[in-house]
Amino acid sequence: MQRTLKLVACAALWACSLSAQSPGDSLYGAWCARCHGVDARGTPAVSVRTAVAPADLATCAVNSAETEDQWVGVVTQGGAAFGLSLDMPAYGDAGTPEQIRAVVRYVRSLCRERGWPPGELNFPRGFLVEKAYPENELVVTAEGRGQELIYERRAGRRLQFEAAVSTLIDSIDRPFDHATGAIKYNVWHSLERRALASVGLEASPPLGRRDRWELEPFVALGVERPDFIVQGEVLAGWEETEGIAGGSLRLGAGRDLNRFVPMVEAGWDWARGAAGTLTVYPQTWIKLSRLRHVAGSIGAGIPLNGPDRGQVTLTAFLLWDFGDGPLLKGW
Repeated sequence: MQRTLKLVACAALWACSLSAQSPGDSLYGAWCARCHGVDARGTPAVSVRTAVAPADLATCAVNSAETEDQWVGVVTQGGAAFGLSLDMPAYGDAGTPEQIRAVVRYVRSLCRERGWPPGELNFPRGFLVEKAYPENELVVTAEGRGQELIYERRAGRRLQFEAAVSTLIDSIDRPFDHATGAIKYNVWHSLERRALASVGLEASPPLGRRDRWELEPFVALGVERPDFIVQGEVLAGWEETEGIAGGSLRLGAGRDLNRFVPMVEAGWDWARGAAGTLTVYPQTWIKLSRLRHVAGSIGAGIPLNGPDRGQVTLTAFLLWDFGDGPLLKGW
């Protein structure tokens, strides 16, 4: 009798384990485990040989960085369609769209650490507004005669460090303008609401053409609706010996058309003892690589009031999201 009870208990546990196994779990085992490993850590089976090491899909930094639709595209069309490894086959003919999405959701569920902002909240970068999403990017910007090189490095789930160097080509024989260091922290995000918010601080030492310390605390926001994306930033300016010296309110809206994202930004800036100025920035974000990790933007800055009213300046940037892949891959 005791032996019979034990057999019944084992059978019940086996049945429960089968029912608990999700469709994505079983499909992952059939499609992906040979190369990416049973635990998705990128350890292939002994019999498998690949030209490129399989990705560690269980790492939160990897499986949370892209959108669900981007993952679905790679599984459906294969790596070659996105300039990735030919070792990654296409499963568009092997499974239904529902099965492929189930596999993607299973892989994304392997991130057991809470607090990683999902890739759906990584909205296209504007020229003016600071993104709320923590990034790994190298960006070169230009506005009129000014240029800036920006290096952004993500640290863990929510934190980002930044270093930037600015130059100005004009009549003064000192092209180095200033250097900036910054820190940004994502304080809140919601995939359900398609929104996030971050706080940060920029600091510029007395280098180049600046003769005193300058600090700029800021708050950055982003929200997506079915037809458009809105990003905003509020910042204050503080100068050594002078205290609060000014501030800025920045707002941008755009529509993601996949390859192109037309957008308009506006910045209202004020300085102590001077009237506020309003500048608008019509621009277009452009996806340059199939992987979407290299992109650019071109637009213009148009002052609507103040001493520079009507003096249009060209704006542009080129960015490389090195967290998504090497510069020469993904084309």
